[in-house]
Amino acid sequence: MHFGVFDHIDSNGMAVGEQYEQRLALAERYDALGFYCYHLTEHHATELGRGSSPSVFLSAVAQRTRRMRIGTLIYILPLHHPVRLLEEIGMLDQLSGGRFQLGVGRGGQPAEHSRFGLAEEDLGPMFEEALEIVMQGLDEGRVAHEGRYWSLPETPLLIRPVQQPHPPLWYGTGSTHRNAWAAQHDVNLLCLTPNERSAAIFADYRDHLARLGKTGAKEPFIGLARQMVVADTDAEAERIAERGWAKFVQSFNWLVNRLGRPAAPIAPTYADAVKRGMAFAGSPASARDFVAEAHAAGANYMALELAFGDLSEAEVARSAELFAAEVMPAFAPADAEG
Repeated sequence: MHFGVFDHIDSNGMAVGEQYEQRLALAERYDALGFYCYHLTEHHATELGRGSSPSVFLSAVAQRTRRMRIGTLIYILPLHHPVRLLEEIGMLDQLSGGRFQLGVGRGGQPAEHSRFGLAEEDLGPMFEEALEIVMQGLDEGRVAHEGRYWSLPETPLLIRPVQQPHPPLWYGTGSTHRNAWAAQHDVNLLCLTPNERSAAIFADYRDHLARLGKTGAKEPFIGLARQMVVADTDAEAERIAERGWAKFVQSFNWLVNRLGRPAAPIAPTYADAVKRGMAFAGSPASARDFVAEAHAAGANYMALELAFGDLSEAEVARSAELFAAEVMPAFAPADAEG
């Protein structure tokens, strides 16, 4: 298995600039420890995410790291003009020396889209149209499009990615509905669902890949996103996780609470998140068991959300160090490259 890091940059009580510096310092540490990729999500007008422009923050991460890939999970396509986004993709891949990973999606928080004046029923069609334009631009080095949401004259893309024909694609999912498309385009999948549900998605995806002869060494990453705290003892990890989770839950529903809308479903306590199979807190030995269960469910990748809520830089760094030293080696792939 390979292991990456997933980040919301959710509000943690620090001033914004201080929190950015904290995350950049942690990115340097992840890079030194051998994590595969730093994945940043996108949120707007909410304490759930202070990385509202992933391109801006990842350009800083690119300059503070050397080996670790950097990527979006996800760019919310309905919120980006496709031409500008294509130019930013090219810039990020050039600035990182070909380390950029391109994650796309429609977004899962309609309350945030509404801050841009978008209707919820438009989000799916906008995503599909934007994806068509983005893929055309990546494949052809130009765009020309007449559609419902965008009408674009023929436009050359002069800032091309280092990685050709395009950076690796990622898609966050909780169902099988795009597995055929993903298999066709060698897309790396990431599930934010319990192991049992994810196993069915993974099995279906591998069926699609097998029909195209893309199994074995050609197989994309098929992974899980999980909150994780690792400490010297189970009790210490659980204590840290519960404290941090309380702040994360507050941020998760910050915008809908402010708007008076129904709260999004989220485990009320970290212990409940663990019961649902969506999180882990414990010692390195327990963490190895947790990862082994994910591997048995069909995952060959895990994106770990190590920093969330009000966890301190020292607590997050300790989790990362223990995981890298005592968990990752037990699952090292034959072609591990750091």
